Amino acid sequence: RQLNRIELLAETLRATLNAIATVEPAWLHVLVPMEWHERYDRRIEDMRLPVTGPKRDAYIVQVGADGYYLLDALEGDKAPQGLRALPEIGVLRRVWKRHFARGKGGQEEDAPPGARLKSIRGRGPADRLESPYDIDARFRTKANRQWTGYMVHFTETCDEDTPHLVVHTETTPANAHDAMLTAPIHEALASKDLAPSEHLADSAYVSAAHIVSAREKHGIALIGPARPDQSWQKQEEGAFQSTDFVVDWERRTARCPEGRESAGWSEYKDKTSGRSYVRAGFRASDCRVCSSKSRCTRAASRRLNLHARPGHEALLEARKRQDTEAGRALYAKRQGIEGTLSQGVRGFGMRRARYRGLAKAKLQGVAIAAALNLDRLAAWFDERPLAPTRVSRFAALAA
Repeated sequence: RQLNRIELLAETLRATLNAIATVEPAWLHVLVPMEWHERYDRRIEDMRLPVTGPKRDAYIVQVGADGYYLLDALEGDKAPQGLRALPEIGVLRRVWKRHFARGKGGQEEDAPPGARLKSIRGRGPADRLESPYDIDARFRTKANRQWTGYMVHFTETCDEDTPHLVVHTETTPANAHDAMLTAPIHEALASKDLAPSEHLADSAYVSAAHIVSAREKHGIALIGPARPDQSWQKQEEGAFQSTDFVVDWERRTARCPEGRESAGWSEYKDKTSGRSYVRAGFRASDCRVCSSKSRCTRAASRRLNLHARPGHEALLEARKRQDTEAGRALYAKRQGIEGTLSQGVRGFGMRRARYRGLAKAKLQGVAIAAALNLDRLAAWFDERPLAPTRVSRFAALAA
């Protein structure tokens, strides 16, 4: 992680120097000292960086000071005016603002300002540049796979007796959560008059708010596994889960499995998401003498946290559907999208972005979707059957 950070900082400065050398070589030649060529002539990844310890720390401080020296010169009166509009200089400012703070220079009065490396814990994702050559690319870890770049989201039809075609693609930076795409995908499908009556989605795209919003805005039944309950009651057999409580929305009360009613009812909004929730609290005197207290709560009394009524009822309906044979058979149709993604990766090079930048990555996703559709239409008209799932030779012995 530290090496990646050092390479990002030094390579960002190197990319800026190359951009300036292209448009104003004479000004840059006079400005920079000769030792900069030893530090920035070659790609940083091809250089032998100092080993861990004081030498590496000194190298980082030197890179930071060099960056501040260049930025100060660009703000001076002698700097060519056209340089300030270079995108590489804007990137340099963003990276230095995130990673460095100005420090004191040397002992001499005219010594240039130094630099101090910041701690970047807890900073927002908006400025997490991973490369000076692709400012839209972001880092992500998912299912034991790590990469820097983008995420492509496909939506396809799954009707029987028709070819399964991709009807929408959405490409985002890799660190954008899947849940942020549910509403935009529905908006895009509705704008093309392609909004489905039922939309089968992975659990990452499904929440109480998404189910309610899809139904109310577009008449779409969003179907997918509800997000798992992380409470200890869900994990322990025989414990009272939130679904075991009977909620009376009109009377604003909840009744526990032992028949006791809640004493408090309050509504609040999550500060981060802005979503509305309900909290029903039970009397400590009731919980203290209850024979089932160990199955219900480990606190003095049970506090039941619920979604607002539309979301709560939508989640109950979704969980009931998941437990039925018809519901499981319906959701099984979603498995086809995994084959589509595999075909895009193996047959059409979707794993790697061919060009830099989010706009070009989006265009690549659309082009791959079009190629998939053409291939599937040709297979449909040629009556070419789908390829069977690959089975290893050892697994085949069991048959």
